[in-house]
Amino acid sequence: MSGRVIVMGSGELAPGLVATHRAGLEAAETDRVVVLDTPYGFQENADQLTERIVTFFETSLRATVEVASLRDEQADVVERERFVAAIRSGRYVFSGPGSPSYALRVWQDIAVGPALQAVVEAGGTVTFASAASLTLGRTTIPVYEMYKVGEAPHWLDGLDIMSSLGLPCTVVPHWNNTEGGNHDTSHCYIGGRRFGQLERSLDVGVVGVDEHTAATIDFGRCLIAASGNSRVTLRGSEEVSIGDGESIPLDTASQLLGTRMVDPSKEPGPAPQRVAFDDAVAGYDPDAVLAALLDAEEIAAESEEGRRQLRALLVRTVAAARTGLIDPRKQIEGFVDLLLELRSSARDRGDYGAADQIRDGLHALGIEVRDTADATDWELRTG
Repeated sequence: MSGRVIVMGSGELAPGLVATHRAGLEAAETDRVVVLDTPYGFQENADQLTERIVTFFETSLRATVEVASLRDEQADVVERERFVAAIRSGRYVFSGPGSPSYALRVWQDIAVGPALQAVVEAGGTVTFASAASLTLGRTTIPVYEMYKVGEAPHWLDGLDIMSSLGLPCTVVPHWNNTEGGNHDTSHCYIGGRRFGQLERSLDVGVVGVDEHTAATIDFGRCLIAASGNSRVTLRGSEEVSIGDGESIPLDTASQLLGTRMVDPSKEPGPAPQRVAFDDAVAGYDPDAVLAALLDAEEIAAESEEGRRQLRALLVRTVAAARTGLIDPRKQIEGFVDLLLELRSSARDRGDYGAADQIRDGLHALGIEVRDTADATDWELRTG
C-alpha cells in the first residue's frame, strides 16, 4: 500500500497548508480533486462553501475539481451510488468543514469507508480536515451536540478507516484550540475535562492535530509527518509530539496507538480547571473565578483527587479575597498620578529636592518611577 491520509486540524484553505495539499497531489500523481460536500450539506451557505473550496483548489493548486455531492440522508439509491463511485474514481479526495455527526448520519448506510480505503490502497490521497477528519477514526466526537447543545460527553462510531489501514486510533482536530478565552476549548472545542471523561472509555490511542497543522500518514514511506504552524500529538501507551518537518515511523506509531496510555481505573485530574482558576485570579476576574470553582466542583464529584483539588482552590480563593480581586494598580493610580503631577511641577520650578522626596517616598511604598525623554511612567512592584 503506497497511499496516504492527510489529517488537517484546521486552516485547510489557508496559505500555510498549500504545500501539504500540493505534496499530496504530487504523491497521488494527479491534478484532479474530488470534493465531498456532505459535512456541511445541511448549512444554508452550502453552495457558497463549495464555491470557496473549488476556487481554492483551482487558484492555489491549479487543480481541476469534481464535487461529489451528497447532502441529504434521504437521498435515493442512485444518488448514493453515484457518490460512492465518485469517491472511488478519485486519486485525491478532500472533505472539510461542517458537522461530523451529520456526515456520519448521511454516510451510515453506504460504503463511504471502504471507498476511501480503496483510494489509499491504490496509492491515492485522502485529505480530511476539521469536521470531516473526526470521522476517520474508530470513534467520533459529536462536537455541536456537546459544545453547543449541551449533551453529555459521548462518542459516536466513526468510519474507522484508520484501523482498516493498520493504524487504529481516534482522530481529534483543533487539538490546541483557544477560542474560548476564559474557558477551555481545546480538544476540538469540548475542553480537556470533557475529553478526559471520553478518553477513559477508548480502547485505542488518539491522534490530535493542532490548528493550521497537518499530519500526513504516508503508508508508502511508512511514517507520520507533521507540517504547518504547530504540532501533531499521538497519545497511547505514551505521548509523542512532532512539529513541522518532523516524523515518526509508522510501526512505532501503530504500536503506541494500539495500547492505551490512560488506565480507565485511574482518576483523571482537573488540570484545565487549575489553569482557568490561575488565569481568572491573574486577570482579577471574580466571575471567572466562580466559573472555575463551579467546574472544579463538578469534577470533585468524580474522584478523590478532584475533591483535593477543589479544597486547594477554595484555600486560594480565600487568599485572593483577602487582597481583593481588583488590580492594585487601578486602586492607587489616581493618587500616584497626582503625586507625579506635583513632582513635575516641583521640577519645573527647579525644586529638585521636593521632586526627589516624592520619588523616594513612592519607591518606599513599592512604586518605581521611570523618567524618559518623553514622559514619566510608573510600575507597582510585585510582592
